[in-house]
Amino acid sequence: MPRQEKQFSLNPAQATMLSFTALCIIGCFFLMLPIANSSGEWRDWVSALFMSVSSVCVTGLSVVQLGTDFTIWGQLIVLILIQIGGLSYMTLTTVLVYMTGKRLSYSDSKVFDMSNNSESRINFADFVIKIGLLTFTIELLGVLALLPNSLEVTGFDPHNISNLPGLFAGIFDAVFHSVSAFCNAGLSLYANSLESFRDNPWILFVFSFLPILGGLGYTVLNELYNWYQAYAKDKSTIFRPSLHTRVCLWMTGILLVLGVLIQLWLVFAQNPDHIIIINNGESIVTQYQAQSGGDAFWVSFFQSCAARSSGFNSIPLRELGDPSLLFLIIWMFIGACPGGTGGGIKVTTLALVGAIMWSGLKNDETKIFNRSINQMYQKRALIVFISSVVMILFFSWLINIFESGGTMRFIDQLFEVVSGFTTVGLSTGITTELSSPSLLVLCLCMLIGRPGPLLFLMAMITEDIYTKPKYPEEGILIG
Repeated sequence: MPRQEKQFSLNPAQATMLSFTALCIIGCFFLMLPIANSSGEWRDWVSALFMSVSSVCVTGLSVVQLGTDFTIWGQLIVLILIQIGGLSYMTLTTVLVYMTGKRLSYSDSKVFDMSNNSESRINFADFVIKIGLLTFTIELLGVLALLPNSLEVTGFDPHNISNLPGLFAGIFDAVFHSVSAFCNAGLSLYANSLESFRDNPWILFVFSFLPILGGLGYTVLNELYNWYQAYAKDKSTIFRPSLHTRVCLWMTGILLVLGVLIQLWLVFAQNPDHIIIINNGESIVTQYQAQSGGDAFWVSFFQSCAARSSGFNSIPLRELGDPSLLFLIIWMFIGACPGGTGGGIKVTTLALVGAIMWSGLKNDETKIFNRSINQMYQKRALIVFISSVVMILFFSWLINIFESGGTMRFIDQLFEVVSGFTTVGLSTGITTELSSPSLLVLCLCMLIGRPGPLLFLMAMITEDIYTKPKYPEEGILIG
C-alpha cells in the first residue's frame, strides 16, 4: 500500500492563538489607514499593531491619545476590536455561525471551548444566546448609567436638542466606555483616564462594577442567570453553585475587601510625597487624611478593582511609592476569573495553588470546599503559575536590556510587563517612552496573556499519540 502523507492540521490551542494573532494583524491594518487617524496620514505599523493588540487582548496599554489621535472611525475600530476581544473571537464567530443556521464541526467546537476556558463541551445554542443577551444587557445598562456624564463631557446642552453632533458624541462616549469597562479593556477617550473623576463616586462605582461583572466569567454569570430564572418561578429555590462558581465568588469578594484595606493602609502609611490628589484639574501633593474619608475609600475601592483587570486609573500611578506599585503588581498578577473578560493567572489558579501548598504541608489530598481536586487540574494550576512568573521575568529582562542607558526604573518596566501579560492595562506612564523593540515585546506579552500561558504552551507542544511507558518511581530531596 502506498504510504499516506501526514496531513497538516492545527490543534485547538494553535487555532485559538492564530485566531487572536490574525485579528490583531487585521486591526493593525485598519488602524494604519489615514481615515482612522486625525493627522490624515498613514500611521506607523508598530504603534498601529500595538493599539490593535491592546484592543483585541482587552489590555488598555496605549501609545496614543484615543480621543485626539484617532478619528471617530479609528475609535470605532478600537471599539469593535475591544468587543470582539472581550467576547473572545471564537464566541463571536459561533454567534454568526449559529445565526446562519450552520453547525460547528467537532474540531471547531473544541477551539470554541478553549477560547472560553471551558473543559467540557458546551451547548452552543444555549450558551451563546444567554451570554450574548447578558453581555449586551449589562453593557446597555452601563451606557445608561454613564450617559448623563458623557453628555456633559461632550458639551451637549439638554436645552438645545438641535445639537445633534453633541448628542451623538455623548452617546458614543458612553457606549465606548461601557464596552471598555465590561470587557476589562481599560482604554479611554479621556486624556488622563479617570483622574478627573476621582471625586465622583458614581463614576468610580460604575467603572468598578462593570469590570467585576465582566471579570467573573461567563460560566459564573450563566449559573447566576439560571438561578435567577428558577428563583423567579419558585421563591424557595436555593442557590447551589458549582465548585468553580463558589471559588470565583469567594475569591473575588475576599480580594476586593482585602485590596481596599491594603490600599487604605498604604495610603496612610506611605510618605505623603508619594501621594497625589487631583483637585480641580491640578496635581497637588497631599495626604488622604486631608481629604474626606469617602474620597479615600472610593479611590481605594476603584484602584483595587482596576488592578485586577479593568486598567482604568483615578490617580497618576507614576507618583505612587514602590510599596503601592508592588501591591498593584501582585493584584494584576492574580487577575480575574476564568472564561471572562479579565486577565491574570485567575483567582481559581491562586486558590488551587494555595490548596496544593496546604495539602503538601499536611501530607493530605488537595481539597477546596470539601471537594477533592483532580491531579490534572493541579498540574495545570502549577504550570500556569510557574510559567507566568518565568515569562514575566524573561520579558522584563528583555525590556530592561532594550531600555538600558535610560532613566527608567526597573519596577516601572516590571509593572508594564505584568500589566501587559495579565492584560490589565495600568501603566506608570512609560508606555509612550518605550522603544519599538520593547513595544513589540509587550505585544507578545499581551498575545500570550490574553488566551493564557497554558494555552500558549499547549500550542507550542505537539501532542504525542503513542503509548507512554511507565517508569519506576524514585524519591528526590526537596528544600
